[in-house]
Amino acid sequence: MQKETIDKLDNYAFHFLEDVEEPFVQLIAVGREARYSSAYHWENSRRNSCYLLQYTLAGSGTVRIGGQEQLVDEGKAFFLKLPGEEGYYFDGEKNRAPWEFLFAMFECHGAERYCREIESHLGQVFSLPREHEAVRLLSQLHVMAREGRARNPFLLSSRAFELLCLLCAAPMGDRDEDASLSARAQRYMRKNFASSIGVADVAAFLKVSQSHLSREFCRETGGKPIDYLTRMRLDRAVDMLMAGEKSVREIGGECGFSGGNYFSKVFKRHMGMTPAAFREYVRREGYSKMQI
Repeated sequence: MQKETIDKLDNYAFHFLEDVEEPFVQLIAVGREARYSSAYHWENSRRNSCYLLQYTLAGSGTVRIGGQEQLVDEGKAFFLKLPGEEGYYFDGEKNRAPWEFLFAMFECHGAERYCREIESHLGQVFSLPREHEAVRLLSQLHVMAREGRARNPFLLSSRAFELLCLLCAAPMGDRDEDASLSARAQRYMRKNFASSIGVADVAAFLKVSQSHLSREFCRETGGKPIDYLTRMRLDRAVDMLMAGEKSVREIGGECGFSGGNYFSKVFKRHMGMTPAAFREYVRREGYSKMQI
């Protein structure tokens, strides 16, 4: 029996006559494909503005980022902002056919920050188990389109935003070696925030200048590395203030602040009250947990 080599496409694009102007997130295409031919080749430099999520179900393909080729095999996804310098394709000599994948393309008028968070948190190429909720939702969106149930722009917008949120919340797992600078910085800060490190220490660990780190971190996440580090420390401090009887000075020291007075000053600036007042407030109100 001759082995099948014909590409299979099951794609759906959306254009809604009734929708709000520039919705928060707008799904513009979804599909499932199986590629056998090296004719499948996308260069992103001249494509329309949107974001692309593509998840490999079977076989493998290649994505080129920063001039480096990466194998995208089963269980791996890539997340790209278009237009860009990246490209992706099926290479008949290097890849395994069929390259079967799910994809979604969406415009993120109001959700740009979420897309940057995904790139910072997971990188542009990352792994997800088949049973992950984001993969399930991506598959559901394709089924909805195939069955003619993807006609409500507001419903699709909410599901597309849910997909972004699931990716933002996905565990990092084993990161690819080419993880972005901001992702590596975040990982280092999460592991070491309880010690008295600063942004200069993070930059030194990553072997870049502090100004370069701050610039790239802001570009990729929309925020400053010092703000990320402070948030890690405050989040732990809030838990400790609610959970026990340690002094403010002790808590500040264990959360990486240089002293009790400095801890109180930073805490009040961000939380609107001193650590002692916060502890009294949450106990009076009966809260068992506060998320910041």
